[in-house]
Amino acid sequence: MLELNVDDDHLPRVADFYHGKTVFITGATGFVGSVILELLLRCCPGIEAIYILIRPRKDKKPDDRKEQIFNKKIFDRLKEENKELLNKVHVISGDIKQPNLGMSKEDIQLLIEKTSVVFHCAANIQLTNPLNIMLTLIFLSLNSIIELCRKMKKLEALVYTSTAYSNCNRPTNLIKEEIYRMPFPAEKFLIALKNNDNEKLQEMAAFCKPDWPNTYTFSKSMAENLIADTASDLPVAIIRPSIVMSTLKNPVPGYLEGHSGIAALSFWCGKGVIKVLHGDKNSKMNLVPVDIVANAHILVACYIGTKRCASPPVFNCTASEKLHIKIGEYIEILNNMFLEFPLPQAFSEYVGCSIHSNKYLYYIARMYHHQLPAFVLDVILKISGKKPKLCSLYSFFDLVVEPLHYFMSATFNFERNNVQALDKLIHPEDRKDLSLDFEDVTFQDMASKLPQSTLYFDWKLDKKSPSERQRIKYRRHMMITSIRWTFVIFLFIFISWIFYMVFY
Repeated sequence: MLELNVDDDHLPRVADFYHGKTVFITGATGFVGSVILELLLRCCPGIEAIYILIRPRKDKKPDDRKEQIFNKKIFDRLKEENKELLNKVHVISGDIKQPNLGMSKEDIQLLIEKTSVVFHCAANIQLTNPLNIMLTLIFLSLNSIIELCRKMKKLEALVYTSTAYSNCNRPTNLIKEEIYRMPFPAEKFLIALKNNDNEKLQEMAAFCKPDWPNTYTFSKSMAENLIADTASDLPVAIIRPSIVMSTLKNPVPGYLEGHSGIAALSFWCGKGVIKVLHGDKNSKMNLVPVDIVANAHILVACYIGTKRCASPPVFNCTASEKLHIKIGEYIEILNNMFLEFPLPQAFSEYVGCSIHSNKYLYYIARMYHHQLPAFVLDVILKISGKKPKLCSLYSFFDLVVEPLHYFMSATFNFERNNVQALDKLIHPEDRKDLSLDFEDVTFQDMASKLPQSTLYFDWKLDKKSPSERQRIKYRRHMMITSIRWTFVIFLFIFISWIFYMVFY
């Protein structure tokens, strides 16, 4: 494990380090990547240029997707203060699934000639992806980044975004800031992946013990091993965020994007769709504000760009133990928030969400609250000539939610020595905007800012007025309640009849 020397001189001013430099970012369309992009522009106005890798889509060109990034609320402050800085952002068309990241030879040469700092944030966090697909998205793309960085003439820092749960399978009470080694060299997985040898991949993965809960965390651990095996001679560092939540302060408090993971799950609960969860209410979650994660990226690049390290340093960007929040408390805070601030486009009246640790009780509750109403409502839709969709929707949710049970049933603790030491090295003039210290913050504080800044609470997205939506939610709530009570009454009658036939 690397121990940072807190007696070292302060880091240079971040704006001075990035002045005149060119930065390359993958994953800038994502939550963490877009916050890093905004932070670089706002705090480092002297930056030469920022190139962002964006995958083209059938319906949108990469430049159109860049404008989508700039339309996010987090860029409002920058537009007001210095809109011209947005002109420093340039798009490179590419795809992390493709060789050489799907970039043209001209773009590759451009990056080789100009780039000084690389942030590799791109990843796919669909936990149910097959192993070969997940390794391609995470492991193989990182290899392409490493190969590209080796050719860069001005490279000073490569920062890789991993996850604090890359080693959650380890039977330990503390996940350290170090790379946990696999029984096989990373190159063996690389060769099998390039040869499309899925059988060999599965065979080697099965030999890696203890088992990882999903292909995402396994692939992230493999990626860290790839850095240790093939990139230790480069100025490279690994950042491991835990569960990334809303912004704490900058550029606006309470901004959150919830397309996957715990955030998306929370908002689907708020919309009245998901009413029961599988987990332990006493397990604790480790939440970290996204602006703290972005600060860590900017500072870590500055650190490894000015102070050479013997081996790739690892930074667990997580909350301290006293900031852990029990899942039961988390749900209670959300319940109160959604009751006070109803979400637009909600499906049904919000009546709260419950969590069950016993899987059989969870299955019963899921059947009663999700599957039974969905089946009856789909029958009604089919009779009325409309396409039934609720059963398939809940099947999809089951597929997405079930992998989260592992993380909602255990408490993970993380070593934070490197992050704490790095915080002490921040230049005094940067501490106001780039501090890594959030010891005095609670989730209650963060949740209170969500309704003002998060898109999920924006009623402009709803074609219905709040009063119209309320009537729709109430009607659906009464219909679903009627379905449940009808089922309970018939079940009671049936059991009573069985009891009568047996004993009388």
